[in-house]
Amino acid sequence: MPTPDQTPTYPPYPPLRSHLAAPARQRRRLLAAAGAALALPAWPALPQTTQAAARRTVVVGHLLDRGGAQADLARDYLAGAKVMFDAVNAGSGPVRIAHVVRDADPDPRRALAQAVSLADTDRAELLFGPGDRLLPALAASAELSRRGVQIVAPLSGLGLAADNVWFTRADYQAELDAAVRQLRSYGLTSIALALAPDFAAPSLARLEAQTGTRAVPLDANPDAAARRIAATRPGAVIVAGDTLAYAGLGRALAVQGWYGFLVGLSSVSATAAREILGAGYNGGMVLTQIAPGPQQATLRVVKEHVARMKQYLDEPPSPATLAGYIGAAWLARALAGLRGSGAAEMRRALQGRVDVGDFPLDFTHGQRGSQYVTLAVSAAR
Repeated sequence: MPTPDQTPTYPPYPPLRSHLAAPARQRRRLLAAAGAALALPAWPALPQTTQAAARRTVVVGHLLDRGGAQADLARDYLAGAKVMFDAVNAGSGPVRIAHVVRDADPDPRRALAQAVSLADTDRAELLFGPGDRLLPALAASAELSRRGVQIVAPLSGLGLAADNVWFTRADYQAELDAAVRQLRSYGLTSIALALAPDFAAPSLARLEAQTGTRAVPLDANPDAAARRIAATRPGAVIVAGDTLAYAGLGRALAVQGWYGFLVGLSSVSATAAREILGAGYNGGMVLTQIAPGPQQATLRVVKEHVARMKQYLDEPPSPATLAGYIGAAWLARALAGLRGSGAAEMRRALQGRVDVGDFPLDFTHGQRGSQYVTLAVSAAR
């Protein structure tokens, strides 16, 4: 860890337009001044210093998976985290965050080599936000563990157990359980379950008991699954899979004349799913959320995030940008409590309870700080 008078310099972020460019995001633009201060009050929980030279720099690596099934979500997650880190650096708290972003190699093994390089070359102590494709390799890496690298706020909802991974969100199993409970509370008695082949559901038997039906397997051609599901006329179909699995089944069900509630997990990009389903889709589109949505404007963290997104990126927030912001806000507040250097001190700083603005994250009893899950209607007939 460099001392304050040895603080290294880092190249600026790769242009956000290259990382965040997508058909639905062309209006995003950066502020002319990259270090412009936010017109928001400083957080009282972040101690202030009188001398900028006393600030400690912590390097946070971020491997952005721009080509996988979660690419759309990963770009939004990065945007939400970046505005939080920029806000921290614009203030005068005890920690400056050097957020080093790299495009992840599509091959998880080569992406792991990139992560090791971030630790060795860029001196990253933390890796932020890996998704489903990268997280298993990073979590299982003896190289990262030996270097004391902590993996924080994964985008992924996989239920992995590793002592250097810190989740700021519920896992996919909790999302499935919550979806069934909430649908039942709405009075829906007929619920179908569709399972993508590469999607792990450890408690599948329990879910089948809760829904009263056997899970229908999905493959590359969802037509057979759609015919089987539509024949039972369920009020809702829960899809355990990514955006392509979710939207592909929805299109196939529409061909069968079924327009009930199509329920997907946080692994689904609402924007991409709408594009695939098409303008003629008349079913109810419901997704789980693992963080408060932008519509929950009474929460302080939501108000702060909306303002920072507008000022830094001139872009409306999304559930994914807010989830990334919450992960970054937790990390920033935890890092403000660092009292020394080394992996043990880093772990101590992360093992606390932090309220990021009417949304608490508690790591005092384990490495999953939140079990928050709710259903949100994304599009309805």
